[in-house]
Amino acid sequence: MARKCSVVLLLALVAVPALCGRAGAQAYLPEDNLAYPVQVLVEGGGGTGFFVRRDRDLFLVTARHVLFDQATGRLHAREFTLRALSKDLKEAAVTVLHVNAAQLQESQQMRADDRRDVAVIRLGTLRPERIDTTPGVAPFDYLTRYADVDISSQIFMFGYPSVGVAGFSQIDTTRPLVRGGIVAGLNPVLKTIIIDAPVNHGNSGGPVVQLSRTNRLRIIGIATQFVPVPEDVVGVKPGDSTMVALGNSGYGVVASADAIIDLISQL
Repeated sequence: MARKCSVVLLLALVAVPALCGRAGAQAYLPEDNLAYPVQVLVEGGGGTGFFVRRDRDLFLVTARHVLFDQATGRLHAREFTLRALSKDLKEAAVTVLHVNAAQLQESQQMRADDRRDVAVIRLGTLRPERIDTTPGVAPFDYLTRYADVDISSQIFMFGYPSVGVAGFSQIDTTRPLVRGGIVAGLNPVLKTIIIDAPVNHGNSGGPVVQLSRTNRLRIIGIATQFVPVPEDVVGVKPGDSTMVALGNSGYGVVASADAIIDLISQL
């Protein structure tokens, strides 16, 4: 069952997320945190994103390449669809939002950072008189800047990865997955974060959460790409040449939350 609404300037209704609380002595996430990643469905592709609220404004955060063609800089499509699970674990309904991206772009409610591969859209204004606990929404204050990221700290990456082989996959593509890892390193020139967790197609734009040294969960950025590694591909037949392909090294790249904070501040 899906709860649907069309969005030009979304009048959304939110609740305080469990993501903002303490993780406790053990490194785990409450099950309702699966309501925080948002599936972004775009014609010919898609990825993951998440909602952020600042005061009464609601924003969608995702990777720029999920919405824009990297070569032309144009929107992949004039419209796209968002899907989010309910924070109520007993509720099977899914929130479905149809977004008119072209109109939001024309009204200057969209900002993108080409270099850091981050896009932010202001969807609308929240209405506090009607509280809807269905989608998970992260407060702006829980975006953590690059300077506060701890190397070797535990992280959780949320997303809707496109993994498996058609007809044989064990993955339910309508539900998000959580991947654990650590902050493996930092790139101070690009202000990117390297995590010891592979980023797959569909993970792009998904939130990456750090379990800090004080046992608090904070969003440190979004997954944007995997770190490639060259792999030899040997021909099937004798005499076939060996080619070099780029495989997934198991490390992922995270655009720091600095870009998200900067873009939201411009809207």
